Amino acid sequence: MQMTFYYLITTILSMVNLILLVYTYENKKANYYFMLSMLIMALSNCGYLALARSTQLYEAVLANKIGYLGGCFIPLITLFLICTICNYRVPGWLRYILYGYSFFVYFMVLTIGYNDLYYKDIALGKLGDATILVHSYGICHAFFYVILYGYLILEIALLGYHLMKKSAISKNKLWILSMMVIFNIVAFIIGRMIHPNIEIMSLLYVIDGWVFLYLQKKSMMYNLEDSIASTIQQQEVYGYIIFDNELKYMGCNKVAQKVFPDIAECKVDNVLEGAGQIKVLTEWLQKYVNEGKDKYQHRNGEQYYEIKVGRVLYREQARGYVIEIKDETDRLKYMSLISNYNNELLAKVNEQTQELREHQQKIEELYLQTVTALSEAVDAKDRYTSGHSKRVAEYSRMIAKRLGKSVQEQEEIYRAGLLHDVGKIRIPVDIINKKGKLTDEEYNIIKVHPVTGYHILSGISGSKQLAIAAKYHHERYDGKGYPNGLAGEKIPEVARILGVADSYDAMTSNRSYRSGLPQEVVREEIIKGRGTQFDPEIADIMLQMIEEDKEYKMCQNDLQQKTILVVDDEPMNHKILMHIMSDEPRYKIVAVTGGQEALKALNHQDFDLIMLDVMMPEMDGLETLRHIRKIYNTPVVLMTGNKTLDTSTDFAELGCNDYITKPFLPLLIKEVVYNMTERTVVGK
Repeated sequence: MQMTFYYLITTILSMVNLILLVYTYENKKANYYFMLSMLIMALSNCGYLALARSTQLYEAVLANKIGYLGGCFIPLITLFLICTICNYRVPGWLRYILYGYSFFVYFMVLTIGYNDLYYKDIALGKLGDATILVHSYGICHAFFYVILYGYLILEIALLGYHLMKKSAISKNKLWILSMMVIFNIVAFIIGRMIHPNIEIMSLLYVIDGWVFLYLQKKSMMYNLEDSIASTIQQQEVYGYIIFDNELKYMGCNKVAQKVFPDIAECKVDNVLEGAGQIKVLTEWLQKYVNEGKDKYQHRNGEQYYEIKVGRVLYREQARGYVIEIKDETDRLKYMSLISNYNNELLAKVNEQTQELREHQQKIEELYLQTVTALSEAVDAKDRYTSGHSKRVAEYSRMIAKRLGKSVQEQEEIYRAGLLHDVGKIRIPVDIINKKGKLTDEEYNIIKVHPVTGYHILSGISGSKQLAIAAKYHHERYDGKGYPNGLAGEKIPEVARILGVADSYDAMTSNRSYRSGLPQEVVREEIIKGRGTQFDPEIADIMLQMIEEDKEYKMCQNDLQQKTILVVDDEPMNHKILMHIMSDEPRYKIVAVTGGQEALKALNHQDFDLIMLDVMMPEMDGLETLRHIRKIYNTPVVLMTGNKTLDTSTDFAELGCNDYITKPFLPLLIKEVVYNMTERTVVGK
């Protein structure tokens, strides 16, 4: 019988298990119980192998003591591991008692060869080609059975209780652990019945190691803190809900459960099913998987949350999905109060938010005033190109939108367009307005204005990108521009956009020495400059805009102002919307407080957009919308604070083009306004 080979194989396999576990935990905080169990299993199997190879009694006794490490400590560590998985915290005093008992039993083991307390009548024997330790049991050996069977009974009881109890613990993991414990008991008893000197535990340690490796792999998903640490650096208190690659629910933390209490009823390892909050979560997941949409806003009572959906990554592999929940209540609280204000609430809002709002408002107003004043000052110097900066800003924003830029990025590019020629403010008026050809000296003075603009804007806080745009908007794609002779994508993208927009307006505007060029001539010039003067991609976008501009409206000196009718019974909401759109001079807001007033206004004036509050006294927003749709096709955006209404269905059936929820978010408002009013404008 090749027993030595059996112990050699089990020892090698247990060592491999330990190495695999260490490798899996590379760069991560190891699970204490998994790591300790695998280490003791490997040491115990080394002891069994050493015993099989022993030739002297003292060698066999020492090897047997090493082999006993698993018997004394593995049942206890497995019990603590099960407690951890079941979210049961063992009290410190009880933990010390249990560890103390295991160390006491192992101390009895260490007395083998010195007294008869644990083993007596010890001698060497043979089983096949392996050495065995022949012995009879001493009185203290009974303590070992308490460890062997007592801990196993506790493990089975704990696992059975949680298998029957409804909890957020993975039933799969509990069943696997239950099967492992039962298998260990049955295998140990059968092994003793077959031959009392065959150490079946050596094989069981290998099998248990495989089970622990599998559970550890699953723990990468089930252990919420561990999973999140792999993907996201936490800066505040966030809520997290974890799903595997098959969209099965894996668990959540307390913050997430507080926001979505219905999830406490969901079963781990199952796809979420249900209505209400559960339906919302599943829709977010499906939209992320199918459409890539990863950001949402959620309201729970008076609390506002920003929701992000993403992947859980480990070793650059996608291991599942995570829904991140961030509390945005503090930032949006004052707007929430405004939407439901009364005199008492208004006083509280003013008291709690006045300083913050005034500070923010002053910065924004000062910034906008600076931008507007500088832009108007530059245009005022050239009587032939008045409005040039605004037109360049508009064309640049059109291009940015077609490039897929966000609303915020479009705004930044628009402002860069307003100030791209700010450096001309230091150029003498007689040079700017000269009718004839410029001399070389005069042209060199003109060429300084990008650098001058850069220095002017660099002195304004928060204007770094504007300064860069002003400096490089006369660079050419082929590197023959000024001031630095940059080429290709080394030219900042915003400057490449401005370069095309600036050239287009220069060609289409009336100048002192010529009238604006025909659209076809402009088109040919842009084609000629594609890849030399202009970025090819941006030039193609401008050519597309020209192609769509059949009525030659895009190059008119005064861009058409859009008029928005705001219908809301709360005047404070009028002020908020006017403030949000205050930096958009081509939008004019007409405000009324009721449905009847809105219908009268529509009889006397055409509007480009109607923003209509749903909840109003007398004629509410929905009734007003029905009256509007009988006569007018004007785009209508409904404004609501009702989060429970199925807005996407109910509003669309009434002829609503879009809807927004209160409190108002500035970027969202602007995006909706642009989308609704710029449908028929070239480049929008």
